[in-house]
Amino acid sequence: MNNQMDKAKFLEWLDGEDAAVLWEGPEGLMKYDMLVETINSGEFAPDTPPVPTIKPGDKVRITDALNITCIGKEDIVTQISSSTPYSARLENFLGDWPFSSLEVVE
Repeated sequence: MNNQMDKAKFLEWLDGEDAAVLWEGPEGLMKYDMLVETINSGEFAPDTPPVPTIKPGDKVRITDALNITCIGKEDIVTQISSSTPYSARLENFLGDWPFSSLEVVE
């Protein structure tokens, strides 16, 4: 079950009949405007998922690459890049691979 807020659905609810009683009068309109502004600012946006912990020696599978022939290939992480914090160098593939393009193989 996904408990993350759906911004569009919530804003639609705020404008609907069920919530209309909350916005009656000048004070209610000010609260409505403040709430909509806060929602649109991203204040209640869901947190981004945590970045996986990948360390040297881990066996990883490439899940995303510009060269589609690399996708699905497995390799060993030799080091974590010091210049780019969320990327790894692999034994047999050149360059730094972003963690988001790799998954640890158990």
